[in-house]
Amino acid sequence: MEDKLIKETIKIPFTIFSRNKIDKMHWSEKSKLKKTYALFVRNQMRLQKIPTCKIEDKFKLTILSKRIRKCDWDNLVGGAKQLIDALSEERFIWDDAPKYIDLSISQEKCENREEFVVVTREFKNAL
Repeated sequence: MEDKLIKETIKIPFTIFSRNKIDKMHWSEKSKLKKTYALFVRNQMRLQKIPTCKIEDKFKLTILSKRIRKCDWDNLVGGAKQLIDALSEERFIWDDAPKYIDLSISQEKCENREEFVVVTREFKNAL
């Protein structure tokens, strides 16, 4: 039996806030941010016809933040928490535990001042 590599990508139309900015937010603002991410994730999954994951699916998850200005590594990773929680809540990924995802987070400067996030999940599906 051959395994087929499945790669599915969604695009969120704003960038990841830095950890410094999120730390200064009220808890209700953090909750609202997570709900906003969840809405965009759900919308993109529907538009792209991406199915929800199955119980205990394991993924390679890549998050690319296109930004006007790059931020420190710890600010980028810490700022991605609400997005990762939303991905799990909407079942783009099963869980954010290392057992279920191999996570890679990176950033690049955007060329036309349009900030966004690209999230890609990869997994092998037995044929």
